[in-house]
Amino acid sequence: MLITSPSGRVRYPRPDEIRHDEAELAQAILDGAHTRPDQAFGEYFVGRRASCALGAAYEGMYRLPGDASGIRPKHLERLFDCLEYTLRSCPEGCRKRLSLGAMILHLNDDHHWTREAIAHWVSPKAESEQG
Repeated sequence: MLITSPSGRVRYPRPDEIRHDEAELAQAILDGAHTRPDQAFGEYFVGRRASCALGAAYEGMYRLPGDASGIRPKHLERLFDCLEYTLRSCPEGCRKRLSLGAMILHLNDDHHWTREAIAHWVSPKAESEQG
């Protein structure tokens, strides 16, 4: 994601310009998790009751049908630039360093973190609490 300043100069965003995006993503995950109370692993949605963390983010932004099985979130990076433009290391210490979107799926599917724990980790507040 490039930003064009008022003078027309193109530049990469500063970290604080991306941070708001992460807070909104964390809230979307929490909102979507309330809609489907069970967590899905290996699928974005399972039936009427389950979603993974990225599925929850998608549902936090869009109204989906009751049975969302087979639906794949499309273009979430258009809503949340941080999914593609932020790299994160795995907090479980498995030495992976992935884009935020891939890391969210990794934490959900491989480490079985809850959607709420993932949202807390994604949120900028989570990092400031660690420091």
